[in-house]
Amino acid sequence: MRRSTIVDNAKETVELDISALYHQYWESLFKQMMRILLDEDEAADVVQQTFLDLLEMKEKIPEIKSVKSFLFIMGRNLAFKKLRRKLVNDTYRDFYASQYKEASSLIEEWIVFKELDDLIEKEIGKLPNKMKEIFILSRHAEMSYSEIAKKLNISDKTVKKQISNALKLIRLKVDKDYQPLLLAILLTDLLF
Repeated sequence: MRRSTIVDNAKETVELDISALYHQYWESLFKQMMRILLDEDEAADVVQQTFLDLLEMKEKIPEIKSVKSFLFIMGRNLAFKKLRRKLVNDTYRDFYASQYKEASSLIEEWIVFKELDDLIEKEIGKLPNKMKEIFILSRHAEMSYSEIAKKLNISDKTVKKQISNALKLIRLKVDKDYQPLLLAILLTDLLF
């Protein structure tokens, strides 16, 4: 098939394609704009403007290699332009600085939490088989001591002792910097 035929066919369906693109990408584009602008109304305005701009250049759509990438770049550029205009005002600058600082802090906390969780899972994997089985039934399957005892045909005291020993072994392996987070994770496991 010749290139001109493909382009002609593409031009005939541009109107339908923009509607399909809108339905396919509106939500993910909106989420991306929210990450930049932190305001739902402004993010929605940028998404709307992005699709309007795309509609204005509909003749060029068949020439675009990746319409999704093009759309997201257009949206990002519009969002940054809007953000630059807002950051001239000190109030907005302070607001965005505090929001990004808070987000950065949450990301750092999540990374530390994930590292600790990975370390705990690694240490659980190193426990003796029976102790590991009891610990996993308690923490991951959320079974009570009596349910575990019944399932494994052992006493409640044995279950309690095995879990206590498992926790001691895990605590010994976890770096002291992680101790408060370890306590939080273990309490979360016990409460929920």
